[in-house]
Amino acid sequence: MEKIKNNLLNIFKSNKALAIIIAISFLASLSYSFYFQIQPKVDANAYDNIGWNLVQGNGYRESLEGPIELDYAITRIGPLYQFTLAGIYSIFGHHYEPVWVLQAMLHALTVWLVYLISILIFKENKNKKTISLIAATVIGFYPDLIEISTMLLIETFYLFLFCLALYIFFKYFDGHNIYSAVLVGVFFALATMARPPVLCLIPIVIFYFYQKKKYVLGIIFIAAILMVFTPWTVRNYNIYHKIAPLGVGGAFNFWIGNYHGANGEQEPSPKSWEYIKEYGIIEIQPKAIYEFKSFLFEHPVEFVNLTFLRINKYFSVARPMGWWFYQDGLGQLIILTSSAFASIVLFVFGLGGIIKAWVSNNLKLKYLLVFTIITPLIIFITVIETRYRLQIYPLLAIFTGYFAVDLAKNQKPWLNKILWISVAIISLNGLIDVFLSFDRIKERIQRFL
Repeated sequence: MEKIKNNLLNIFKSNKALAIIIAISFLASLSYSFYFQIQPKVDANAYDNIGWNLVQGNGYRESLEGPIELDYAITRIGPLYQFTLAGIYSIFGHHYEPVWVLQAMLHALTVWLVYLISILIFKENKNKKTISLIAATVIGFYPDLIEISTMLLIETFYLFLFCLALYIFFKYFDGHNIYSAVLVGVFFALATMARPPVLCLIPIVIFYFYQKKKYVLGIIFIAAILMVFTPWTVRNYNIYHKIAPLGVGGAFNFWIGNYHGANGEQEPSPKSWEYIKEYGIIEIQPKAIYEFKSFLFEHPVEFVNLTFLRINKYFSVARPMGWWFYQDGLGQLIILTSSAFASIVLFVFGLGGIIKAWVSNNLKLKYLLVFTIITPLIIFITVIETRYRLQIYPLLAIFTGYFAVDLAKNQKPWLNKILWISVAIISLNGLIDVFLSFDRIKERIQRFL
């Protein structure tokens, strides 16, 4: 621990700009938390209940009404975050302040990890420090990430684990060994146990080991993942007599996002709720997949249309985060405006960096590009909410730094062709979303008029 502490101090002493960014990121999250003191609602309330029930010895359940087999906890994203809450509550009692402090720390550590990942990827680039500082700044001061870190939601927790997994992967990119293969496997698995869509990136790492002809390390990587998944899988099988290593929430999303009359967002059909009431929670997994397949074959055109809508909404700058229950009036308007501005910067410059990376010879950058492309795919075919796109933000932040530095080299950066291509694509996508969702957007804007 002393060695780690000394290394951290040396890094911050030699890079005061990074230290300032990390410190401000931490204080911004912590100040926001203690100022608003946001109480758990909806998903956050469910995670809170599950965590406290674990501490009280009631098991992994959301409610004490009815048998555990019918409890809704298994449909929630998790379970790692809920167990983390239980660990905090077991030490400090049922208080939210320690959670806010932890999440402010995790937000700051994520900023640091994004910086380190960027340094590793652009190791041969003379501007690597500037690129990395820009990426860290984007993540550290991004309004959505500061706001979400003040709530009892999974995003801050899993983004830290996700970035830690990426950091270890790129750190040993040119020389993976047994130790690194285990670590990458463990942290990718833990990130997946916090939020299952991370699972979609695991095949890329497996391909890496295959491409490098490190077959034994690939097997060790898979074994490490299975080792992390096994206890929860066994627990679920003992209770539900079903193999459900990641619960049933993921499968349910295939149904609630794809049915005749759906809009691609998280709005379950009455039929799905009726099925749950009649047959129970655990039976939703095979039924959801069956309904998804049926919809896919019976309404292929509508599925394609829904997929287009989800892609459009995912990258739309007209969908800022900030429509939360705890805010209204001028305060909410400020959050929404800053979120919208940040999304414009991130998507425009991030896309510019992606376009440049496409023709780059940097293999690490190519892998980052593939991670970025794969990240939203599962969202495109299930359900979309603004906070579901947060996983791509650290990746886009690195591309933002890459493009911003490249742009600064030009004598007339405002004439850069890639910049205007990015502006055109992101603007057009936002305008399409406004056109397709005009009534809903108009209704929300009227709250401030």
